[in-house]
Amino acid sequence: MPSEQLTNQYSTKVKKVLWIILFFNILVLVIKIFAGIATKSLSILGDAAHSGSDALNNIVGIVVLRFAHEPPDKKHPYGHGKFETLAAFAIVIFLVIACVEIVQGAIGRLIHPVELPFFRKEVVLLLILTLIVNLFVWNYERSQGKKLNNNLLIADASHTGSDVLITISVLASQILIAQKMFWVDSVLALAIASFIAKAAYEIIKSTVPILVDEAWLDPRLVSKSALSISDVTDCYDIYSRRGPYSAFVECKIKVVPKDLYGAHKVADKVEEKLKQDFGNCKITVHVEP
Repeated sequence: MPSEQLTNQYSTKVKKVLWIILFFNILVLVIKIFAGIATKSLSILGDAAHSGSDALNNIVGIVVLRFAHEPPDKKHPYGHGKFETLAAFAIVIFLVIACVEIVQGAIGRLIHPVELPFFRKEVVLLLILTLIVNLFVWNYERSQGKKLNNNLLIADASHTGSDVLITISVLASQILIAQKMFWVDSVLALAIASFIAKAAYEIIKSTVPILVDEAWLDPRLVSKSALSISDVTDCYDIYSRRGPYSAFVECKIKVVPKDLYGAHKVADKVEEKLKQDFGNCKITVHVEP
């Protein structure tokens, strides 16, 4: 099957997952906004902001995937995979905005306390429903992200996972709020902001190395692998980087004096050895006499 067709099939599978997740995230968002307005709870509204960024992330992912899986062309000889990594990084922007808004609101309420109503039974049931939906979304998106080896899905699943903890915390806070300890809502909102900040950090940690072409392999490992091939006397000028779907290794080797045909045979062996040791990456070996 042509590689372009395989790429299109992969893109279709990822989009299908994103559409399913988007539907459930919008459902959760609507429920949390309603619950937050009904209870005047900053922690619930913060949780809604968290879920809202989930939905926006899904929309960004669907749009970006249209470009991320395009085959290589003259302007993008290494493919368009980094568009997807960039989309995962864009999630950070939404998380930072939500985090700042929640922190500002929480500090404001700590300075100027607001009396909150106790959650009605209907609100509690709605929050339990969102908890169940989020558990499903988190498990489904994480498993599909690992199955498809997709950075965007894995990053978004970690974000959704924090939603589960946040909703549980919001429900538990009602025990203290019932005792007129209204400051708990603001403190919990600050805790939610810390979860959001942590999710942003994890995404940055996983996407920035790809975006800035951080070295993928220790050059010493590549050199050791190449030198295990007979007739290779040296391996140097080693470069490596990885993308969302592929990795690249480039190096120069010196070989025992041979004719051109024999030298290229040695280079072919080095390429096969590197692929065997480091996976099905794209290898470029330059032969020096």
